[in-house]
Amino acid sequence: MTTYDLVIVGGGVAGLCAALSLPAGARVVVIDKGESEAGSSPLAQGGMAAAVGKDDSPPLHAEDTIKAGAGLCDEGVVADICSEGPDAIAWLQSLGCRFDEDADGSINLAREGGQSVARSVHARDATGAEIVRALRTAVRGRNIERVRSRATSLVSLGDTMALAYPGRHPGENESRCVGVMTTDRRIFAARGVLLATGGAGALWGVTTNAPGATGDGIALALGAADVADVEFMQFHPTALAGTDGQRVLLTEALRGDGAILVDANGDRFVDELAPRHIVAKAILDHAPAYLDCRTIASVEEHFPTVATACRDRGLDIAHDPLPVSPAAHYFIGGVAVDAFGRSSLGGLFAAGECSSTGMHGANRLAGNSLLEAVVVGRRVGSLVRDEPEPPRVIPWTSTESDFLPMNAALPGILWKGAGPIRSDETLRTAMQELNGLPEGPHRSLALAIVEAAQNREESRGVHIRSDFPDADPHIARRRMARGRIVGHVK
Repeated sequence: MTTYDLVIVGGGVAGLCAALSLPAGARVVVIDKGESEAGSSPLAQGGMAAAVGKDDSPPLHAEDTIKAGAGLCDEGVVADICSEGPDAIAWLQSLGCRFDEDADGSINLAREGGQSVARSVHARDATGAEIVRALRTAVRGRNIERVRSRATSLVSLGDTMALAYPGRHPGENESRCVGVMTTDRRIFAARGVLLATGGAGALWGVTTNAPGATGDGIALALGAADVADVEFMQFHPTALAGTDGQRVLLTEALRGDGAILVDANGDRFVDELAPRHIVAKAILDHAPAYLDCRTIASVEEHFPTVATACRDRGLDIAHDPLPVSPAAHYFIGGVAVDAFGRSSLGGLFAAGECSSTGMHGANRLAGNSLLEAVVVGRRVGSLVRDEPEPPRVIPWTSTESDFLPMNAALPGILWKGAGPIRSDETLRTAMQELNGLPEGPHRSLALAIVEAAQNREESRGVHIRSDFPDADPHIARRRMARGRIVGHVK
């Protein structure tokens, strides 16, 4: 059995930040199933929100975040993480991250949906890719082993050794996470296990996410630790319309620079920088809809990633209105953790999109995903550094994993039943169809998503119910995937 100080499941921004916050000699292993390079982190186009502008401040950043979160944000967590934004940007720059600058050498800031001022630090329209590049360069030479394998279960140590499989929940304070089983080995974590597996967009049939974004980390934790807010999937309003599966993301920064949304008659129908769920619903109500980027000077130069992707599909971003429709984008729910990434299971941490800190509430403010991943990822590394080693682990009998690949029918079921607009009828149908699939961790997570969406009989943030179109103040609180309330939000 191999032993490491920190076991990281996932190879994106959150995990790399944690690894870099450990002492240089720390023993670290990154378990990456290898289905997509660094997951969805390099796909982040728009930017990383941080209050570094002259007309901005962490309190204003927090105010915008809370407003976008539609009453479900943990305001203490929001204030805490927003206050760390400027330092997080400075730290990334110290690692060699190259953000766009103005002529005077100051950081160029883009304005995205829900931001009252321009706040997104960016590198053209490939911000995530630039951050990943800088982080990967910085970890070279570190004592970090990379394992191309799939994590299949968490290993917990209580009075006896137990394997915490998805769907099985140990008693309160009964056990501590001490490692991970993969498809071909057992890996022991002396100080902690970090789930940093990214989001779950590929559970839906139409998504901006990479195919590997199937919520694996959340599925691993489901039944072993608290999981919250799983009814909240943020559907990005402006994905390039087309076939099912992964779609091209048309970054919100395009709208921040002046691109407009028009209907088939060429008429504008929405404030392009309203919170994403408002824009997404307006697009569905006015379909077919188009993003008109002809108002942006030198658009191909400023947005080369989008321009190339459109060109590959026979569209000219500088001259053609681009057909758009919403797609599953950012999973707000996940492993319930505090602002330092600590879960309800000792020794188990989570950071990035697979976690739920309460930062995003019912709707994520643009740019906050990278901020949260960097801040919480760094904090996990600092906490793990000071964790005492647990008692020596006694041998145990290996158990075969039941972490099977996702059933091919699942994304279509979730898209139809729990897509941008839900209802009791669509959710009931989805529940029936999911129950007809073979058992597996992804099915368990999908069932938890549908059940949580059924229980929230209101429309709030990204969770829009056609049969309950209004928000209900009596259920303005976050919920567990198992139905228990995480905490009331005042």
